[in-house]
Amino acid sequence: MPFKNNLKRALISWLISLSVILTFNWQSANAQLTVEDFPELELTDFSYVSRERREIFANEELQKSTEPFKIFDNLYYVGIEWVSSYLIVTDEGLILIDSLHPPYIETGVEHIRTLGFDPMDIKYVLGVHGHFDHMAGHAYYQDNFDTRVALTAGDWKRAQTDIPNEFIMDVAEVDMVIQDGDTLELGDQVMKFYITPGHTEGVLSMEFTVSDSGEDYRAVIFGGGGAQGNDFWKNQTVLGNIRRFELLAQQSPPIQVRLPTHVNTPGGVQGLHNLFLDRGPSDPHPLVDDPSVFLDYLERAEDNVLRAIQTP
Repeated sequence: MPFKNNLKRALISWLISLSVILTFNWQSANAQLTVEDFPELELTDFSYVSRERREIFANEELQKSTEPFKIFDNLYYVGIEWVSSYLIVTDEGLILIDSLHPPYIETGVEHIRTLGFDPMDIKYVLGVHGHFDHMAGHAYYQDNFDTRVALTAGDWKRAQTDIPNEFIMDVAEVDMVIQDGDTLELGDQVMKFYITPGHTEGVLSMEFTVSDSGEDYRAVIFGGGGAQGNDFWKNQTVLGNIRRFELLAQQSPPIQVRLPTHVNTPGGVQGLHNLFLDRGPSDPHPLVDDPSVFLDYLERAEDNVLRAIQTP
């Protein structure tokens, strides 16, 4: 197995020289997408959300028990137990990644204020994908704090399509339709965006810089790696997402921080928070990994997708 992994990584390193061409071709294929490129979408089947998960989702005491906390010098957790929400701090304003959902939208706002920030300083709210739990609060931020909403075209349409579903949300007007390869610059932060469909039509993956005690690290939210049942073509798309990120991960600087859209550590968000409460002055940052960790994650995801493709 070590030989196989080393050989694979050597091949990936060799392919990095082609990454500019590959990225250009990917962007060309997805250039200037609009909601009209997704004329008919079926309603999302939320049957994958088990009764147990639904009960957790509806447990307001549990969801509101989560405290906001600092992750990096320029990144904070402002989400709940069910779903993550992150606040990026720049020297020209704030960027919010995901806005939660009723009845917890104002909980996220309270978290932001508890940390000493003003929601009026949020310049952009992004959505990792168009499901209710990640972006049902976008319209609230737009209406109350004049925040600019940025989404992919596919997931803006997905959000509109899912309105009649049992999980109701107000859909914001979109100020910035994100295309594959776009960047967002705000103050000292530059974010890079990648469209990685699979879970939805326009899953947004992104990378940005986080800082800890003067050290900068390359961080990602990667949403394009989960196997899609026995759907052959969706799995082929996901496989392409994974292999693309295997190339990106080995560019310099390497990716050392992966942030989840749902916290899966033991104890959920509380477990993540405890990592920082227990951190000593000289302890390493609990979310900064050796670059091999993200590559191993991608390899496991690739194996899972390949098994799904090969399963009759």
